[in-house]
Amino acid sequence: MRFFNKINDIPLNQKLLLIYVLCILIPIIGINVFFYQQNSDNIRIREQENLRKSMDRAAAELHSMIDESVAVSHSIEGDDSLNEVLDKTYDSPVSSYDSYDSVLRNKLKRYMPVYPNILEIRIYTYNHSIQTGSNYYVINGAEEKSAWLGPLLTQPGHAFRVVAYTESSLSTGPSKKISVISDMDQGFSIVKPKYRKFLRIDLNADKVYDILSRESGSLQLELVNEANQVVAETGDEGKALYDADTSDWDSDNVFVSKLGTVSYVQGWKLVGRANNERIAGLLDEARRSILWLAVISTLIPSLLIYIILRSYHYRIKKLARHMDRLRSERFDQINLPGGKDEIGGLIDAYNVMTMKINTLINDVYKLEIHQKSLEVERVRMEMNMLQSQMNPHFLFNTLNALLVVATKNGYKDVTEIIKSLSLLLRRLLRRADDLVPLKEELQFTLMYLQIEKFRFGDRFDYVVDIDPLANDVRVPIMSIQPLAENACKHGLQAIKGGGVVRIEARLSERGLTVSVTDNGIGMEQATLERIQQAVRSEQAMEGHVGLRNVYRRLELFYHESVQFRMMSGSEGGLTVSYQIPLQQLELAQAKPGAAS
Repeated sequence: MRFFNKINDIPLNQKLLLIYVLCILIPIIGINVFFYQQNSDNIRIREQENLRKSMDRAAAELHSMIDESVAVSHSIEGDDSLNEVLDKTYDSPVSSYDSYDSVLRNKLKRYMPVYPNILEIRIYTYNHSIQTGSNYYVINGAEEKSAWLGPLLTQPGHAFRVVAYTESSLSTGPSKKISVISDMDQGFSIVKPKYRKFLRIDLNADKVYDILSRESGSLQLELVNEANQVVAETGDEGKALYDADTSDWDSDNVFVSKLGTVSYVQGWKLVGRANNERIAGLLDEARRSILWLAVISTLIPSLLIYIILRSYHYRIKKLARHMDRLRSERFDQINLPGGKDEIGGLIDAYNVMTMKINTLINDVYKLEIHQKSLEVERVRMEMNMLQSQMNPHFLFNTLNALLVVATKNGYKDVTEIIKSLSLLLRRLLRRADDLVPLKEELQFTLMYLQIEKFRFGDRFDYVVDIDPLANDVRVPIMSIQPLAENACKHGLQAIKGGGVVRIEARLSERGLTVSVTDNGIGMEQATLERIQQAVRSEQAMEGHVGLRNVYRRLELFYHESVQFRMMSGSEGGLTVSYQIPLQQLELAQAKPGAAS
């Protein structure tokens, strides 16, 4: 009991710290250290297995190259026609060349394309009547003492040997050679040999270096012959053989693999030295991973403990601060997630209480402000209604007075213009969302064009070409007149005379197409594109308001199904057109104002 009493005396923050150190920090560090040790051992074992497999794979490929050369050697030795020609004594070089051309020329070369691992095939003979050249050579005293032929001359019977030696050349200097040597006199031919012959098959050194360099990232490979001389090694095409360093062959980082068990590769071996830097890099990477894991597994519990303690302390402190504000009649809400625990319940209850108090206090003020707003709106509506009634009435009275004066004085042109203007104004007072027959919209447009004709005189004319089938089609009101007005205002005013506005309407299977064309100054392509974008945008634009109104009215009835275009001619003039699909026209006739 005394022990538990001591624990109760420890402050809460120290208790949490002890729990964190004993139950989280120390176990995490111990687990990570154990895991690092196990992981490091697994990396070393896995890398050694991979290196051993790489060694075995390289040794198998080298042995396959040698076996391939031995198989070719058997095939050549068993060629009776070849042996017969080589054992024949020739009385002159001419007869020797004849035999070469007829039999020997392609006997050895045919193997080269089939076996890319073979660099060259040569036959050496004591038949001095044969001319040296191409793949056939007469043995002289220097060759009898060479590193590749000398050992074979001292061995009786048929024998294959894989020989590594250094051979000098006038063009390339000394170079390493790996060859398969065989005594053809003890071969498989049924022809009794007359002259002793030897077959030398040189392996392709580039292929050997490719095999050794394939694992250069993890292994430094050396091909060692029976005399412990380095024949070839990774990335080094040396010019001469040298003794191998056997002092470290017993270490864990060096792997020695026999090239084979057959007699002709007896003593040949492949030595691989592991790349310690790569293994060290893998261990460093594992160490960094374990370190990051330890850091993350330590930081996350620490962060969680901090968040839990802060959640408790911060919410209590926030609630107490807002409770103090109630004394100053400040009923502010606590703007933070309360949570579903007991503290969250207190915060929610406080917010509900302050919201009800604010509602009770503000209801009286809101009611009074609402009543005043209604009264102001009622007065404004009455004033607007009186003004809308007065302005048209005054305007029509004035037009009637002008009409009487023009009639008395015999001004027939003025009389017609005033009548057209009066009809035009009366139509403008109709609702803007009506659908009217096309012929009615054209009559309204013609009244406007008559006024413009009176204004411009001989400088202006207009042409109307309407498909009779399109007369009864219903279109939005004010969908043609603004286009004609735009043509007169922006297209024809800048030219001196001969201005023509052409209005066309066609009804086809695709729908109704309406176009308004002028022969004015036209418009640059950049300006035309800018106006088209402005017509379709919501931003305010200067000029061409009629174009935007027509586009908005069409969009109101037909949405995105209507096609609205503006095109400028190559020699001037501007055409504004729109096309309403036939299905949309039928909907407009059946239910005005509800097309979609």
